[in-house]
Amino acid sequence: MELQQHIETQLLGTELYKVVKDQKELKKEIEYYKRINKEIKQNVKILKRTKENFDLVFSILIWSSLIFVLNVTQLHAQFNPKDVSDLAFFVESNAINTTNHIAFCETNDCLNEANTEGAAIADQYCDVTNDCGEGCVRRWIDQSSYIPGTGFNPPEYTNGRNFGQDDSVKPCYISNCINGKPCIRGGGGVPFATDYTSQDKYLEIQISDFINLTGEFSIFLLARPVAQNEDWDYFGQSTDYFRHRYQTNYLQLRIHPNTVYRVTPDNSVTLNEWQLIEVHRDALNKITVYINGVDKTNVPSVSMPDIVLPGTFTIGYLFSAFKTNSKTGDEKSMHGDIAGFLVYDKLTSSLENNNIRSYFNTNYLGNVLHTNANKFLKPSIELYPNPTTESIQLKVKKSLNQDFQNKIPYVYDALGKKLNVQIDKSESVDEIQFRINLKNISQGFYLINFEGSITKFIKK
Repeated sequence: MELQQHIETQLLGTELYKVVKDQKELKKEIEYYKRINKEIKQNVKILKRTKENFDLVFSILIWSSLIFVLNVTQLHAQFNPKDVSDLAFFVESNAINTTNHIAFCETNDCLNEANTEGAAIADQYCDVTNDCGEGCVRRWIDQSSYIPGTGFNPPEYTNGRNFGQDDSVKPCYISNCINGKPCIRGGGGVPFATDYTSQDKYLEIQISDFINLTGEFSIFLLARPVAQNEDWDYFGQSTDYFRHRYQTNYLQLRIHPNTVYRVTPDNSVTLNEWQLIEVHRDALNKITVYINGVDKTNVPSVSMPDIVLPGTFTIGYLFSAFKTNSKTGDEKSMHGDIAGFLVYDKLTSSLENNNIRSYFNTNYLGNVLHTNANKFLKPSIELYPNPTTESIQLKVKKSLNQDFQNKIPYVYDALGKKLNVQIDKSESVDEIQFRINLKNISQGFYLINFEGSITKFIKK
């Protein structure tokens, strides 16, 4: 018995020794990481005092250092549009759950399902054979914090507006549509409902949850419209709509009780190509429209340079502005694809606009937008991302109220290091031109910083 107790005591002592030793080793590791973290903080403070560095570089350095020290590859800090205040509505195709939101059934039982609003996805009809081979979008989850109204709300609608399509005219789900991401394909059913029997494919918000924008607003639509032989509406609700004129590809906006108004010049929208279309209204009811981050707002006349449209803008439909039933014959739906629709009940700031553009640019478009576009500098700076040549040109209008005479842009690599590249400067009557020579830099991801505007490009 004494021998057994002695052995147990020895073992206990050994285990305690191991624990103590492990704790000491752990303490050393903690102290080591604390020292590293302190050094990172000191370096960041130094960088903040350097005028040539900018916020994006700080972010890259901090997160890169943390990932390296802690070896946690899941860490990332990406901007998300749903984190911006006053979010009224946000759907994006990459957030669709094919199990809960996509219908596949084409039987008569599904077509004649009595409970079209509340039926399970498996009981929702979809025209698979003739049109939507990968299924139809029954519900598209809104990521806003809106509390749903009195309409039917399935279990996944814990928040956000009830958005989708319960009729047989659901739009198609396309899994590989935009840089490997999915999209929703509208129209393409009975074109413009010309047979007087059915509607085209579109999505709708429940009536109790309609979006009513009474003051400032900002709307972003990531879309790829295709050619049609009639005008069509991207979104709206009956007397309120954002319309495409098919003959010369310009945009119109109607906010009741105003008449329809031309808001962009001809050929502002490119067919069969993805583009980010934005509509903004400020506190003075002035309308501004951007396409791919570039201000494309129409100027009505010298005496009236701004478009001013007060009133309540109501949104209840996407791919259309109302039920596209040819019995009325007035409302035409968009044929083509949509990957994102974003609405704020406020005017988003210049910084927020750039962040939103960068989000869609990075996650869907493959870094092809002019992400530096800034409405306060319109149309001052033109940049060409993803260059295939050995140089990139930047132009600055002399009419700006800023002194660019003695300033030049800077180029940084992904780690925030300023590069020594040749920059040739020249002037004309109206503008200053900078040509940035890229011959001596390798392929990779780079950023240009010029007077607070940041753009990115990939050297191929």
